[in-house]
Amino acid sequence: MNQIKRIDGSVIMEFDGELHKQNLSRADLSGADLRGAYLSGAYLSRADLSRAYLTGADLTGADLSRADLSGADLRGAYLTGADLSRADLSGAYLRGADLSGAIKIPMYCKWSHGITDGLVHIGCEKRSVEEWGKFFASDDVIQTPRNTQDFKQIRAVYEAYKAYLNVINS
Repeated sequence: MNQIKRIDGSVIMEFDGELHKQNLSRADLSGADLRGAYLSGAYLSRADLSRAYLTGADLTGADLSRADLSGADLRGAYLTGADLSRADLSGAYLRGADLSGAIKIPMYCKWSHGITDGLVHIGCEKRSVEEWGKFFASDDVIQTPRNTQDFKQIRAVYEAYKAYLNVINS
């Protein structure tokens, strides 16, 4: 029998088999000590991972949609291709985390958006932060007219991802 414990050593849950094969959807793993855990492809949708220690954990391709990761320590975690849509990452420590290809931090915009391989995509457009910066500094128009609420949302999404990438890459 394997166990997931909190940092103080108290047992949160017991399971048979390998951790990455467990269905942990909606599990209360708040404060769990999952440092270096192999959770590749794990199903953690709607799980409470608030204040969890996930330093160096392998969450490659994990479903973390709608998970509560607030205050979680994700330093050096592998989140490549993870689904973080609608996840709460407020106060999460992401320094050195690999988020390439992950579906990330959602914000309101009527077009789909995210970051894939360092490119910010909004709607049908995929550009580097620098290319988006040049676009916003110009008078170019793609489809959405400038000086509209929709255009402001596009720019807000770009600015948020730009700030996000600056923090992650610093």
